[in-house]
Amino acid sequence: MKPKILCLFLIPFVVSLGIWVKDGVRFGFWLTSVEEKKEIPIIDGMPELGTQTQIVWQDKFVSGVETPLIGLLLSISLVVFFYIRKQRMLG
Repeated sequence: MKPKILCLFLIPFVVSLGIWVKDGVRFGFWLTSVEEKKEIPIIDGMPELGTQTQIVWQDKFVSGVETPLIGLLLSISLVVFFYIRKQRMLG
């Protein structure tokens, strides 16, 4: 196969890798919600008397390590599919 065509097959992997890097390169699994911790004073206007941690959950998708793996599998599948198709056409 020509190198230009092989580069086209790498597009799913490169795109999925870009999404994974944009979301922060997590080696865990996908997340559908993210926690945000805030320190709020127990009595308003008097933080010296103590604070408590408030956790707020936000619905947000964060990609995990599966994203580049799925892109890699898709790229490999495309290469194999078109290689087998080309072999059938020649032989």
